[in-house]
Amino acid sequence: MFLSNISLFSVVKAQVKYKINAYNGLIYSLIILQVLGIMLGGVAGSSGTSINNTTISLNTSTIDTSFIFVSLLAISVGNLVTTKAYRYDDFSFVATRLSSSIANCIVLLIFSCFAGVTTYFSGYVMRLILRVNSSYEFVVSPSILNDPLSFLLTIVAIIAMLWMFSSIGYIAGTLFQKHKLLFFGAVIIAVMLLIAGIWVRISESIFMENGSLLILTMKTIVITISLFVISTAISNRLGVRT
Repeated sequence: MFLSNISLFSVVKAQVKYKINAYNGLIYSLIILQVLGIMLGGVAGSSGTSINNTTISLNTSTIDTSFIFVSLLAISVGNLVTTKAYRYDDFSFVATRLSSSIANCIVLLIFSCFAGVTTYFSGYVMRLILRVNSSYEFVVSPSILNDPLSFLLTIVAIIAMLWMFSSIGYIAGTLFQKHKLLFFGAVIIAVMLLIAGIWVRISESIFMENGSLLILTMKTIVITISLFVISTAISNRLGVRT
């Protein structure tokens, strides 16, 4: 078979399958972080009051801890796939930087989908554990069946956020591979913007969307795709293997 008969789609498909099998060890890291998040999130906060000699205590649980841990893992995974050890895996294929970047983008999306779904349902695991091991009364909260659309949008939003975090790690790793001074220059600029409060205003304008989860998700996806496009453009300047 000649090179001209090999389509970009077939190359990307082969790379995606290979990378998923090669990175399946990350699932164990994800599980460990989510278990740790469940343990810490189950005692996220407490408050109490006393009325007429009756003491009322309120304990809250949240999946925010799991989400933070998984977000950090997503950044790490995005950076990991840009390292030399993982980039050399692409040399097993007749591939270009473009096909490799597309495959990495898809693999990170698949990872984000799995991490997003499991992170969301870790909240239900937390509720089950607390209900079994606690004698407290639980406040009834809406279930999936009460509002399936909101449930679906929440999962999609979590997936989009994790995909965005992985793209941040990906572009940071790409910059580091391109030129270490360029990477540190970008870090310095980011820190200066953070100190000046500009990052806060930018984040508020993007993510504070008056409760519109759909618009938030769409913005997040646009930012993520933009970061991957920029990363691909930078990566293409590193050279091409055909």
